[in-house]
Amino acid sequence: MHHWRMTEMEKLHIMEQLRAEELCTRKARFYLNQTRDPALQGLLQQCVDKGQRHMSTLNNLLQDAGLSGMARH
Repeated sequence: MHHWRMTEMEKLHIMEQLRAEELCTRKARFYLNQTRDPALQGLLQQCVDKGQRHMSTLNNLLQDAGLSGMARH
């Protein structure tokens, strides 16, 4: 696998965004489990799915740079 060089600042920004995405996804999942409104459930599920995709993308960036991600799905 070919690794590209990532600056320390880039790494910090990606890690910060990863934590923010994880928090947002956890909150959306919490609210999803609290509501019974089907329309709201659908919207919150979309938020959860999008957050998971974002976390996956950010983790892939870190892995491609030879670093490991931190988010738990």
